[in-house]
Amino acid sequence: MVSFIKPYRQDPFVGHLATPITTSAFTRAYLKVLPAYRPGLTPLSRGAEIGFTHGYFLIGPFYTYGPLRSVEFSLTSLAAGLLAAITLLLILTVGLSIYGQVTYDVYDNALIVKLVRQMVGSERTQDLPQIKGTSELDTVLGWQKFSEGFFSGGLIGSIVAAVGIALYSTYL
Repeated sequence: MVSFIKPYRQDPFVGHLATPITTSAFTRAYLKVLPAYRPGLTPLSRGAEIGFTHGYFLIGPFYTYGPLRSVEFSLTSLAAGLLAAITLLLILTVGLSIYGQVTYDVYDNALIVKLVRQMVGSERTQDLPQIKGTSELDTVLGWQKFSEGFFSGGLIGSIVAAVGIALYSTYL
């Protein structure tokens, strides 16, 4: 079993172990399908898809194990579960916004870049090298759009799950 686990790319200083699971083609193909790594998505649609999934699955534990749980279906416990899920989504969205602001604002509005642009003048600022991320998500604006999509997708996902629970409990 030990012979299957080796340093990643034969470099022991990387800090990652290459196992049959982590280096398989199936794992790479699966990760490429996830919205976090899928190419061609805007930050808003990426956030909406991830948020919808989180919102859809967050209501279940709050409805099932919350303080207003009951053996039979009750609209009160469903409303409390929906409110708790939306509150948690709001907290997560604030956390995402704060992370994006403090991580990417440093690189987009660096003091040295501002000072150089002031010294050179506004007519030659296009000649200066721009500090850009590798994707749209590596900017403050992209991360704000991701956060907006996360909250709106999570809100819609929670409401869809609550309606599904209400319909399932009422008609079955």
